[in-house]
Amino acid sequence: MSDTAILTEHTIDSILNLLDSFHQRATYGAVASLVNASPRSLMSGRARNPESSWIVSRKDGQPTGYAPEQKHPDLESRQGILDTADELRRWLENPA
Repeated sequence: MSDTAILTEHTIDSILNLLDSFHQRATYGAVASLVNASPRSLMSGRARNPESSWIVSRKDGQPTGYAPEQKHPDLESRQGILDTADELRRWLENPA
């Protein structure tokens, strides 16, 4: 067995589950970097619902194209937004 550190693979679903559980927002760019996707197409084909609304625009801290009833009611309960891949990666290791 190798002494090499094992990198945790993150999926958009695993990230969304943690963001939803801890009521934490992260930008499209931060999430896209971790899952090796384009920020523009990251949420393509996904339902716009409260559980998915934690991934937001860097510009306004809101999920793009969501109607008010599609956003989680606690979306703004935390002021901070995870804005970079490194910041998101560190948070995923120890969410709080």
